[in-house]
Amino acid sequence: MTKKFYITTPIYYSNGVPHIGHAYSSLIADTIASYHRLGHEDVRFCTGVDENSQKVVESAESLGMETMAYADMMAGKHREVWDGIGIRYTDFIRTTETRHRDYVQQVLQKSFDAGDIYEGFYEGLYCVGCEGFKKESDLVDGKCPDHPNKLLSYLKEKNYFFRLSKYQDKILKFYESHPDFVQPRTRYNEIIEFVRGWLEDFSISRETNKFGIPLPFDATQVTYVWYDALFNYLTVVQNDEKKWWPADMHVIGKDIVRFHGIYWPAMLWSAGYEAPHQLLTTGHFTVDGQKMSKSIGNVIDPVAYISEYSGDMLTLYLFTAFPIGEDGDFSRDQAILTYNAKLSNNLGNLLNRAIALALKLDGRISGSVWKVWSDKIGQYISLMDTSDLKGSLELAFAYATEINQYVEENAPWKMDIEIPEQREKLENILFILLSNLRKISIMLLPFFDLKMRELLTRIGTSYDDSISLSDNLAHDPSEFYIAEKGEPLYMRITTSK
Repeated sequence: MTKKFYITTPIYYSNGVPHIGHAYSSLIADTIASYHRLGHEDVRFCTGVDENSQKVVESAESLGMETMAYADMMAGKHREVWDGIGIRYTDFIRTTETRHRDYVQQVLQKSFDAGDIYEGFYEGLYCVGCEGFKKESDLVDGKCPDHPNKLLSYLKEKNYFFRLSKYQDKILKFYESHPDFVQPRTRYNEIIEFVRGWLEDFSISRETNKFGIPLPFDATQVTYVWYDALFNYLTVVQNDEKKWWPADMHVIGKDIVRFHGIYWPAMLWSAGYEAPHQLLTTGHFTVDGQKMSKSIGNVIDPVAYISEYSGDMLTLYLFTAFPIGEDGDFSRDQAILTYNAKLSNNLGNLLNRAIALALKLDGRISGSVWKVWSDKIGQYISLMDTSDLKGSLELAFAYATEINQYVEENAPWKMDIEIPEQREKLENILFILLSNLRKISIMLLPFFDLKMRELLTRIGTSYDDSISLSDNLAHDPSEFYIAEKGEPLYMRITTSK
């Protein structure tokens, strides 16, 4: 039976065009999905837009547009970004879709019938930026710490509430039995400390908002955006829930970990579903030491960036500059230095050496002498299975460095191919080089699919799609054939544009 893997990105607010920060989460999900595809798993990869939001209403009004016309336009822009940077999602969900509205109303009714939703009144401060109510203890100098430039609104209205307090003990027991549920560990510890405090019931509807999904048991109220939005993950797979749910991984930002780590499991249990298997949380990052801001002009458009530089450069630097979950900085200059060091000078140089030497032997290389750094394969599989993308890349490039050193130590360019013994030695060195270069390129396939497939083709081999990634890594062809030199795989970039 084919193993399944279901991964999702955050469902992004549709009131803005995705920038490099959003692309970070999507690239992580895309790379992990690619790895599982290479393992011959049946992969579902969902992304989309969260449209039932007061932010969307306000953004449409500011442009003098109807809300749905604005939502349609922004959904198109989001698709353009993900398609433009090569994100290979299988599903794109919009929360204004009929299938989502109907599904959310079904699960709301289930929780209402279970006694987990009740009517009450809410009174307090509300942040439109967070789409959430704030306690005085949440504020810094009387402002939302995440949206200090947005005024807080004071709301008092009839709402319906979800009995989150009912699930406090169950959530704690769940975390005790699932220590890897939230990654990295720092986010897990944060959630545990929060849950150990008293969990308050939370409002799941709005009386004054008119754009959204009406409650099935009270049409005068619309569903709170977070309750509505989270169920997008199930809307997508509702026609085959038994196969795809629970989701294997939600990739999310650290600012929404409480919604996913506390509210979401309780909401699911209330409606009769299991919790997802894992939350992989990302940190925030600055650009050249500054917070991303339109006024500063340092917001990076990922499509424009890869058009000007390289998609592989973007992926490489985002994944190696800092581990997933930690905050970091995106340095434009350092991104170029990293690209040159790891892709152009290291991996690219290894390929250039292999081609130049192989062409001296008419391009056809076979061998019986094996020298394989086999410990690298097990390490790589272990790192990828735990979503350590930084560690996986570092391992692959360290592997390439070792092969380069092996070539340097043996100096095959000094060998005289007219002398049979030296020709045989040269061919064996080249066979070792090419065998290991092939393994390195397969390790890098989930990250740089197009370029690595090109590399494999240029050394006269390919990735065998009929067998799994681990089997491809374990078995090499008995012969490599290099027909021509061609352009460098990675051109060196000398200056920041």
